[in-house]
Amino acid sequence: MNEARNTVVELSAFSSKRAQSESAPAEPDGKTARQDRKPYALPTALPLRMRAWADGTRLFPGVIAVGAVVFGLTALKAPEAAMPAAASIGALFVLNKRIKLALAAAILAAALLWNQGAYPAIPCWFILGLTIAAIVTPRRLVPALFHPPRWTWVLMLALTIACHAAAFLVPEGKAAIFAIIGMPFTAYLGCGLARHLAMGDARLLTWGEHGLVPVTRDLLLGRITSGMLHDLAQPLNVISMANGNLAYIVEQLDIDARKKADLTDRIARIGTHTESAAYILGLFRGFGRDGNREPGTLNVRSALERAVAATKSNVRHHGVSVELAGDGLEHLLPAHHGALEMMAVAALLNAFAAYIGPDGERSKGLVRLVARLSPAFLTVSVQCLDEDGAVVGGPMLDHATLWLVEHVALAVSGDFRCHHRDRNGTRFLIRLGRDDI
Repeated sequence: MNEARNTVVELSAFSSKRAQSESAPAEPDGKTARQDRKPYALPTALPLRMRAWADGTRLFPGVIAVGAVVFGLTALKAPEAAMPAAASIGALFVLNKRIKLALAAAILAAALLWNQGAYPAIPCWFILGLTIAAIVTPRRLVPALFHPPRWTWVLMLALTIACHAAAFLVPEGKAAIFAIIGMPFTAYLGCGLARHLAMGDARLLTWGEHGLVPVTRDLLLGRITSGMLHDLAQPLNVISMANGNLAYIVEQLDIDARKKADLTDRIARIGTHTESAAYILGLFRGFGRDGNREPGTLNVRSALERAVAATKSNVRHHGVSVELAGDGLEHLLPAHHGALEMMAVAALLNAFAAYIGPDGERSKGLVRLVARLSPAFLTVSVQCLDEDGAVVGGPMLDHATLWLVEHVALAVSGDFRCHHRDRNGTRFLIRLGRDDI
């Protein structure tokens, strides 16, 4: 306690000295206030952008944009080049590079209007239309569009190869037809390849104003917290033991009954808060772990209840209630209990944020977690509704967290999908393969 007090005193002294130095008048040697200021510091985002350029994460979208323009202009003379241009446009759409898409569209439009002989080149106009569609398509549709069955990617690849080969083999006048047919398949394939690469290197999706710093801080904070649990549990045990001894002493005292009841009530409240703190510590210790608990207790209901308990102190307020429903709540998950808890926590943190506006205004509503069993999968949907039962929209899950949680789902042969909204208010869909069949 003395060390902590000394540290506070030292920090207070340092803060007061710093405030005095900053508020001190100018020196008599003629220095102005502008000269006393600290040297100009680079903006926080600039070092991140320089590092991104150094390791190539900034060059990747730029090279793709150049490729889209080059292939688009080449398609004026060779319609077969329209398919690689479509793949480049799909990649820029996934990476959310709207400015680069707008520049590419402007260059292609200028080239088409400048070259009067380009009017018969219909693939070029299709490229321009595809670029404009990529600019105006809402980003909230990306998670839903690019989680198809895995055989879809094989089909897209086969159709792309077939159309590309046919464009080379048929006479020159008919090559444009196969190029136009193959452009949607190639664009979709480009989207999938870019997303796969971006999921492999999360910096492609997270470099920006804050970069990966907040995610790294949260990860390190979690590791620090796990190490502090023992230090927190020890004083908590002492408080619990002292509270029990105090209750025994109060029972033995010969005092007024009213005073004794008041002391007993205070002791009971201390015990209640101590048990709540111990429960929170237990949530920290067992978060994301299957542990050594009885396998019969590791079901879907317990995982979701632990996720709700872990997030209720974060962004949830008293106007938001949580409901568990579905026929899959009692399904046992001895092997994937911790993974489901982590995915549910990520979904709930974002779902609760939908009820807090940008100005801090809080709204009431209901978050429903519906667990359903199918012959092959366990599906948990997280739905957001307001107090009238209408669908509630909210902010999208940040790319770094989505990337991490998706890999947690892949590790257990599952799936984690983020939706902006649908007609049922589903914001997240968690799917795990059943291990009891």
